[in-house]
Amino acid sequence: MLKRIAARVLARRKADPAAATSRARGGFVQSSLAGHSALGLGLGALIYIVCLSGAVAVFADDLSRWEWAGTPETAALAPEVVDQALAAGLARASAQAGGAEKVTGLYGLLPRPDWPHLAVRAYTPAGAVTWRAGADGALADTPSDAWTDFIGEVHMELSLPGVWAGLAVGTVGIALLSLLFSGILAHPRIFRDAFALRLTGARRLGLADLHNRLSVWGLPFHIAITVTGALFALASLMILTVAQVGYKGDLARAYAPLSGAQVAPDAAPQPLPPIALLQAQVADPTPGAARVSRFYYVERPGTKGQRILLDMSRHDGLTQGDRNYFDGEGKLLAPLGFLDGPVGMRVYGASLALHCATYGGLAVRLVYGVLGLALSIVTATGFSIFLARRRDRGRPLPRLERAWAGVTWGVPLAATVSAAFTLVPDLAREAVYLRSFWGLVATLPLLSLAAPTGERASRTLRLLLGGALVLLAGAHAACHGTDLPVAALVIDLVLALAGLGFALSTGLVGRRARTLAAQVTPAP
Repeated sequence: MLKRIAARVLARRKADPAAATSRARGGFVQSSLAGHSALGLGLGALIYIVCLSGAVAVFADDLSRWEWAGTPETAALAPEVVDQALAAGLARASAQAGGAEKVTGLYGLLPRPDWPHLAVRAYTPAGAVTWRAGADGALADTPSDAWTDFIGEVHMELSLPGVWAGLAVGTVGIALLSLLFSGILAHPRIFRDAFALRLTGARRLGLADLHNRLSVWGLPFHIAITVTGALFALASLMILTVAQVGYKGDLARAYAPLSGAQVAPDAAPQPLPPIALLQAQVADPTPGAARVSRFYYVERPGTKGQRILLDMSRHDGLTQGDRNYFDGEGKLLAPLGFLDGPVGMRVYGASLALHCATYGGLAVRLVYGVLGLALSIVTATGFSIFLARRRDRGRPLPRLERAWAGVTWGVPLAATVSAAFTLVPDLAREAVYLRSFWGLVATLPLLSLAAPTGERASRTLRLLLGGALVLLAGAHAACHGTDLPVAALVIDLVLALAGLGFALSTGLVGRRARTLAAQVTPAP
């Protein structure tokens, strides 16, 4: 009996090898599609948050100028003014923390043409405190946390502590990379149909075309960003493994290539060395190759055992800028080697620049912003396609449709609401940003369950997002009045136009939905 069945199966395969090949290929495609959907279901929301916050974080310098529009801009400050501001920040932090020994780090974000501000940040056991400095080096009366820093932390750490941040974001990066490749395998015609876009007709087909086209057009960018992001996020876990395997658990030796030259701790008092002394030792003598200092960081500031890091960048290629280390007296120890060091360090520095878009200026940031938004749309529409496919097959998931609408439009709405607190000095704190953003991210999908349909939840949240963006832009412009810098005014205009677009899209979608309903529903 079994022999006869096996013989008939074998005879059919011999008679129609093309059909057998087609079945095998179809099974492989279906398996790839099943794996692709499973990954998207499990991590869709986290992937979307990481992608969207990354697209915003690319413009951190530009958004910081918008956020600090009330502080006069200056593209360069005399070294003596910078020294005065850093010393003032150290003194204030020491007084607040109860002693200079309680200040573990001092950070200065230095002015440059594309970010014309000076910020001083001190690290104490109670947390970080940041002050803005004016053109005269005087610090603001009250500290203020940067909202753009918070959004960057959402992207890099998902606001999680310690090693959990790297594990979570690294997992998201690996899942996204898997989705990119499984999506290509699951759609054999994806490159052949690279320019097919059906925006009319069935909703699922339009979403699928948008999803596939954006995936193909931005594929090199998506892969580069995903690979470098996953590696950086998992770096701490990889170093822990290297320390256990190669250095018998000695983390210091494992971190040595990335931590730079060390200085022995010494609590004896020592003034901060002049920044001009540091810059003179790392100036590039080559004509036309001037380097720009981006930031300055001191470990154990105000002591003889302080170690100073001065970042110096140049604009002649794919580079993140080098990290130069000095001892407590300001003597150059060694650069980290991102610019001119070993090949491995230069590749690492270039990978940082490639991921963070710190090369090429505004034009590169704009390209990254567009492609980052495209990747965010790809992640959002991927889950929407799954839900639409279920509905077309007669197995809808209405609650999940409404909740996903709350994720898709709730994340940008939460970011907009948290940004509004930058206009209220007493509320411009990281804790407020954290609670407002993650509180809304968690709450809005639950509130969306009260909507009758996922489409209604989507329209409502888009209307709220559009109104919030317009109000934010208007309130920001009104708050700063005629003192508003051109860069900040441009951002206000972009926010207002985006808000109007979202608000108008609700009417367009509503009319289209009613038109389709009228076409398929017979008149009474």
